[in-house]
Amino acid sequence: MENEFDMDCRCYCGVHCVLKTSWTDENPGQIFLGCSNYRDGGGFNYFDWIDPPIPNRKKSTFLSLLRRDESSKVRPHRIENKWEFVEREMQMLRVDVDRLELERQSLEENLRTLEQKYKFIMYVLIAVVCYSVGRSIVS
Repeated sequence: MENEFDMDCRCYCGVHCVLKTSWTDENPGQIFLGCSNYRDGGGFNYFDWIDPPIPNRKKSTFLSLLRRDESSKVRPHRIENKWEFVEREMQMLRVDVDRLELERQSLEENLRTLEQKYKFIMYVLIAVVCYSVGRSIVS
């Protein structure tokens, strides 16, 4: 995990916090520290997120994978494999975004070059027209 957390963390009730995983629709699969008495009806509902927030697209993909498995027994290794698949897909999308960003920068540079050439041609054209008009007036 990227984030550091205090394993000596204690709830407001004084009990050591434990690592838990949220399975709510809002935070599926997110790890947090929580009061170990919470499920027993005790504790103070203390929690502290360990994982960063999940992007909406990733969250909806994860939830759809979970719902697909709800009809059968949920197999954690299958969910992990699907999560890894989603992670790989996200990585490929990041590569595509980076490639498209480089392409956009290249196109912007080409546009600037074309704009400079256009200005140069317009100046030359104006100079030729002025020269031609000046010669016809003198003649």
